[in-house]
Amino acid sequence: MMKKAASLLWLLPIGMILHGETIDNSSLLPKYKPDSEVRMERRADGTSETPEWVKSLILVEFRVDSAIQNGTIQDLIPVLDHLAETGVNGIWVSPPLNGGNGYGNFGIHTISPRLVGETDRQKQWQALKTFVDEAHKRNIRVFFDIINWGVTKHEGGAPILKEKPEWFGEYYAPYAGYLFNWKNKELNEWYADQIEEWLQKTGADGFRCDCAPFYCGYGPFREVKERMRKAGRKILFISEHASSRKNVFDFDQVSFCYKNEKGSQQVRWVSDLYLKKNIVDMIRSGEELRMRDDYDREPGRERFYTLMLSCHDSKNYIVKGSPIAIGYQAIFAPFLPLWYLGEEWNNPSKFFVDYFYKRDKHPIPKSWRLYYNLIDWQAKEQNRDFFEQVKKMIRIRRQHPEIFEYFPDDHRNSNICKVSTDRNGMLQAYARFRSGKAVLVVPNNGKSDETFRITIPIAEAKLPRGKTFQVTDLMSEKALGQAQQTFSAAIPTGALGVFLIQ
Repeated sequence: MMKKAASLLWLLPIGMILHGETIDNSSLLPKYKPDSEVRMERRADGTSETPEWVKSLILVEFRVDSAIQNGTIQDLIPVLDHLAETGVNGIWVSPPLNGGNGYGNFGIHTISPRLVGETDRQKQWQALKTFVDEAHKRNIRVFFDIINWGVTKHEGGAPILKEKPEWFGEYYAPYAGYLFNWKNKELNEWYADQIEEWLQKTGADGFRCDCAPFYCGYGPFREVKERMRKAGRKILFISEHASSRKNVFDFDQVSFCYKNEKGSQQVRWVSDLYLKKNIVDMIRSGEELRMRDDYDREPGRERFYTLMLSCHDSKNYIVKGSPIAIGYQAIFAPFLPLWYLGEEWNNPSKFFVDYFYKRDKHPIPKSWRLYYNLIDWQAKEQNRDFFEQVKKMIRIRRQHPEIFEYFPDDHRNSNICKVSTDRNGMLQAYARFRSGKAVLVVPNNGKSDETFRITIPIAEAKLPRGKTFQVTDLMSEKALGQAQQTFSAAIPTGALGVFLIQ
């Protein structure tokens, strides 16, 4: 992959290579606005509303003590700087809860002294708020992970098991803990109170809601959303599983849901689907963009969907240094991109079983390779060429918000259309378009460098007829000249051609 990534240096401006300059996208991040200045965007049918900043999100998940070995929340400022440089403006922070590994925990009302570096409750809140404030200074929104399946029995068991036994049901071996009894009204009210306290004390922009709505349904999150709206807070809830949204969850972490050959409903965790099927046809039909709790509902009709490349549930990174894998289906497609920290520079995938097992003293799921994978910051420099390519693609997305941040009420109506080329057997080239201009995304997933003859989709992209267009290679920032219907461009193998037509 290093050799392939190195061959893509042609895409960077020559001056940048000669002078050792690197791309910094931090100035392109949409400015953080306090809630009083945030506009809520309502769907035409009135079924939901979301903060205006949702459409600009590019999200990355990380674990506090994997991002910085043995680190605390106070040590993560360099991570914030890295993400701002990358162009990322949304972070999903894995659970900073006490007990176990975060997902196995002692309850939403607890905070890990190890992860925040404090034992006093008020100082813990302050440490979390300081981190959120530092993120906001960098125009990054923060979403903490909260757990609703139950609590762990590890490390002596969660104290709340003895304090409130009526709040719990059966022991669930795969999670090594006891499930919450969500039929208990008192539990629902208490849980909503805890979420509200987290929002008030930390200033976070919302939550990634683990396992939701699979265990707890919509109730406690709906209650908090209503409270926050009345208080003027413009927050975001991200469900884990494909949900019916119900104006409670703004979008889902896992967007793809399908039935296997036996008719059993499944979720698709590894997002390489659009490298196997036609991305434009699938978006137009909504294929697999179904709701897990309402499978027969028409697919693909919500406004926002994520394209999750990887997360803590992943065994390995999926991009592996491929500009096509990250750019074609995530950065330029009509989704909210989401991946696990390190994907953007192909962080080495190492499974630190011994290290974490000795420290945490509980079994480690083999499927959580990335969650237990320490981030190797030196590897970012070793893979600098690919990292610059990723930043370049994100920069293009940020420089053309009128195209890439356009999310219609119905995802099937996304501003995407097919682009024809003279090269058969390649992934479907496509255009993102709006307001009389288009960005063409042309992948060369073949085995050799090729010169493509590309047809401008004038009618499909709603471009003016009978005009001459200026063609610019956005990756190299070079003007390719003028064209009326077709133009030619050389694209190396494994690379993504990105062209502005205006």
